[in-house]
Amino acid sequence: MPVAPDPQPRSTTLPADFGAFYAEHAERLLVFFARRTFDVEVARDLTAETFAEALRTRSRFRGDSAEEAGGWLYGIARHKLSHFVRRGIAERRSIDKLGVRVPEITPDEHARVVELAGLADLRSVVAQEFRRLSTEQQAAVQLRVVDELPYGEVAARLHISEPTARARVSRGLRQLAAALDGITPQSEVTA
Repeated sequence: MPVAPDPQPRSTTLPADFGAFYAEHAERLLVFFARRTFDVEVARDLTAETFAEALRTRSRFRGDSAEEAGGWLYGIARHKLSHFVRRGIAERRSIDKLGVRVPEITPDEHARVVELAGLADLRSVVAQEFRRLSTEQQAAVQLRVVDELPYGEVAARLHISEPTARARVSRGLRQLAAALDGITPQSEVTA
């Protein structure tokens, strides 16, 4: 009688030596986060959190290729980034209240991540594209993203409804994101 295949075979594409998996993806993942947060320290933290989660949950990976392993890792990374954005303001306030000291990196390490992620170019593009937004979108994005106000406060300050404030921020951020999608990080140019 034939043996039925295991419905969830274990993958062999995640190396038993997790260090090799880390070495293969760490720099690109750091650049991924730096380009999305514009903050080297946050990018370092999110990279560490992503690999910690990948290590903790590696037995759940069910892929068959190195590409699937990378996709799985970036799925974890996108989840971490989304969670970071949602918790960001409250967490920063809590860290400040508790007086927690976050480890610092050297100026050379900071400069290297800025270079790898092409943050100087990205900042220039964001500034240029921000100026192209409508006046209404600029104001909404400024209040929500830069000033970190809740949507209700954005709406009140702009004398519009909260759904309209959300729509303006969303459209503005989509326009900014579309401009960034075409930029290749320095690390990919030199690779």
